Parts: sequence; structure tokens; C-alpha cells
Amino acid sequence: MSKATVRAAVKTAPEVIEIREFPRPVVAPDAGLLRVECAGVGGSDPEVYRKPNHAPIIMGHENVGTIDEVGEVAARRWGVKVGDRVALHEYLPCWHCEWCMKGDFRLCMEVDFFNVKDRLNTPRFGMSTCEAAPHLWGGFAEYMHLPANAVMHKIPAHLDARLATLAVPFGNGVQWACLDGGAGPGKTVLVFGPGQQGLGCVLAAKAAGAYNVILVGLTRDRDRLDLSLHLGADVAIDAEQEDLSRRVMEITGGRGVDVVVDTTGDPTGSVAATAVALAAKGAYLSLNGLEQSVPIGEIKKRYLTVRAPRGRSYAAVELALRYIASGRWPLERVCSHDYPLEQVDLAIKATAGREVKGAIHVTVSPWRRDA
Repeated sequence: MSKATVRAAVKTAPEVIEIREFPRPVVAPDAGLLRVECAGVGGSDPEVYRKPNHAPIIMGHENVGTIDEVGEVAARRWGVKVGDRVALHEYLPCWHCEWCMKGDFRLCMEVDFFNVKDRLNTPRFGMSTCEAAPHLWGGFAEYMHLPANAVMHKIPAHLDARLATLAVPFGNGVQWACLDGGAGPGKTVLVFGPGQQGLGCVLAAKAAGAYNVILVGLTRDRDRLDLSLHLGADVAIDAEQEDLSRRVMEITGGRGVDVVVDTTGDPTGSVAATAVALAAKGAYLSLNGLEQSVPIGEIKKRYLTVRAPRGRSYAAVELALRYIASGRWPLERVCSHDYPLEQVDLAIKATAGREVKGAIHVTVSPWRRDA
């Protein structure tokens, strides 16, 4: 091992972070080392942060950086060289199963969170234990280990690292609204939740040519709802101040919507019922959460397609990065807060709507020294 060390923010217990130092890994021929420029705090991170028995880990799965070292075999496999800038998928797929061979590695059984029994050895960035070498499996660190099965996208030299961390949440938007949901010309799209993923759905749907894009939030989301109008939303509805069903039917002339995407997790089950009630015949519904149910009779009557969102494909992230790099939208307003390693705790809590006002997409810049 090199004598050099790497600083990382380690979750050691529920909502507890410690700054630790790890040996800088020796890079094997089929591996690499990423100098982390910036890591986004994902919408699922507050839940992971609260979980007991999921420690010690280095969190951070929306990761952007520069190739610092790369082995000869890995360089050929990934098509990169030292100095290239990349955005990472969190998935570390097997590359030999049916799903990987189909190009849909997000469903690989080895990375499927619902299939993996040992959550501390889930082959995903930001989810694996840091106890064993090479330790550096998450983006809340100065460097990350890149194993042979890493999945990455090259990004332009000019692209701001904080904006590039939107690749994952906005990739979800492309996947859920467009590639799965079919949002496009002539379609009316209804999105629940104005967080980073909901805003990604709005942008993706409008960029794909959707006729009407409607975003729904609550009164506390007013700033996000207003921002969505600059990202492609035609209408932003505060469901606590307006009658949502009546408003949507006014907008659609009583027809209903063609695509619904729920990004909220819907703990009450009300979104699922509302989605079915507001759906046009033949609509596609992407319904989130684990405890919801839908009436089969209504599904049949309206000839609906219902699916739950499950990550994003390579194609979705590639398209999201094109949108991000285009400069067509004021995405710097989405990237609301940035913190150094010493404030990872606050960064995660801000994403959960705690302690910090106005947070939308929060990032961690490991090389900042202004804490």
C-alpha cells in the first residue's frame, strides 16, 4: 500500500458521521482510482442514514470526478485515460446474467436491493462496508476505488461538477417519465413531488415534447414549484391550496392524463388512488412506495399500465447528461447547497428537509476546506 491516505466521511451509526483516513489503494490492472470532485446527496440517502446496522459505510452514490489512476486492462474496457472526467452509476453489475446481457444492468440480481441478503455487501457505490480493503466505495471521500465492473459516462471538461451530479436523479426522470412512461409529443404528464427526481421528470418530459407537464407539490414546496416553471412545467399545483382533481380535469378537458410519475414514496396511499382516478384510457402509471395497492377493476376499465420505478438505464443517464450539459435550463438553481466532508451530516439532513431551508439538490465537495 502507498503511504498516502484518503479522507472520507464514514457513517458509523444511525445519523452519526466520523471523518476517517484510509490507505490510498494500489490500482490493479483491471481497476482505477477516481479523484472525487463532487457527490450528490440522493433522495434515498436520508433513509439509509437513519437505518440501524447499516454501518460502517462511506455513503454517496451520485458521483462525479476525474480519473486519477487507471490500470491497462480497465483503460481498454472503459475507454478512459488519466485526466478524463466521468459520472458514475452506483450499480456494480455482474455483466454475465440475463439482465446485464440485455443492457439493463439496473435489474441484475447481484445489485438488486430487494434480492441481496447482505446489505453491507450490496455491490453498489455508497452501500458497501468500508471495513475491508480497498475501503473506498462511496463518494463522500476524496477518492473512490473503481472496480472492473464499474459503469461510467464521460462528461465534458467544461461541465460544472455540481451540475453533473444531477446525472442520476435526472436520469431517473428520463427513465421513469420517458423511456418507461412514454412521455412525448401530445402527451399530458402528471408528476407528484417537486424534489430533484420530480424536477428531473418535468425537464425530461418537456424535452421529449410533452404537450402538458403538470407538477404537484405542497405549500412548503412553493419555491420548488415556482422553479419547475423554468424547467419545463406548464402548470405547478399546490395540492393543499387547490382541488387537484378538478384542476387536472380542467387542464385536460376532462380527458385525464397520459403519464403519471410518483416520486414521493406515497406513505399514505393517496397518490396511487388519485393517479388511477386522473388517468386517461391507456395511461401509464409509475407508482412509488412499497405498501400501496391499486384497484384491478379500474386498471382493466381504463386499460392502464402500472409499474413501480426501479432506477435508471445507461441510456437514460446518457440523455440526462446531454440535457444537463446543454445549458438550456437554469440547473444551477436546482443545485442549492454544497458542503465539505466535515458537514456530510448536515448535507444529508438538508436533503431530508431538516435544519436547512430551501434545499433541493445538495452536494458534497470532498476537497473543500472551509468547514
